[in-house]
Amino acid sequence: MRGIVMLLRTITMLTLGLSLLLVGCNEATNSDLSNEELSQLNETSQANGLEYKAKKNSNSSTILEIAANNEDFSILAQAVIFANLDKALDGKRQLTVFAPTNDAFEALLSELGLTAEELLVEENKNLVKSILLYHVAPGNRPAEDVVDSDKIRTLSKKFIGVEVDDGSVQVGNNENGFVNVIATDIMASNGVVHVIDGVMLPSTSKGDYDDDDEEDDDDDSEDDD
Repeated sequence: MRGIVMLLRTITMLTLGLSLLLVGCNEATNSDLSNEELSQLNETSQANGLEYKAKKNSNSSTILEIAANNEDFSILAQAVIFANLDKALDGKRQLTVFAPTNDAFEALLSELGLTAEELLVEENKNLVKSILLYHVAPGNRPAEDVVDSDKIRTLSKKFIGVEVDDGSVQVGNNENGFVNVIATDIMASNGVVHVIDGVMLPSTSKGDYDDDDEEDDDDDSEDDD
């Protein structure tokens, strides 16, 4: 059974592969998407033949219910329950979740040489939880708010960077790379879900979007019920 130390070492080896998704950082603001580009982003799921909407009005379903009721998110739902985050994603607090698909998780597991069952063991719970929290931000942030941000603070207390290029949006960090946002604005009763095509790994180095807490941190207190 591989322990946390071995996993962390293996994850470090993923940096090179994941960095192929990296979009070059620039200091200019990349948030000025046109209405046409936003529309293009919102239609990406249809172009890829993806069906992420809840069977009933998603506004009446929680984030966890959306994940649990969609076969494309079964590994995510399993990991959330394993990490004891199910109450958070099934509650009233408004959250934004960047949700990796099963394909995204399977790609990571393949690189690690593990199955989901081998990863989701007690000794790895803190590691899995830290990765999942890196995919959750406080507050309800629809696509237009995401692209208006250079970085977004997550519940892991680390920031994810946001890169916009020619109508496509990537999220992640410089150390471990960026992943693509492939569907947006799946509205839930307790927030919103954006679908991503990879699992984001938190940066272990300071200064990778984590140099200050002054930006994108004002939603922490406004949505707790």
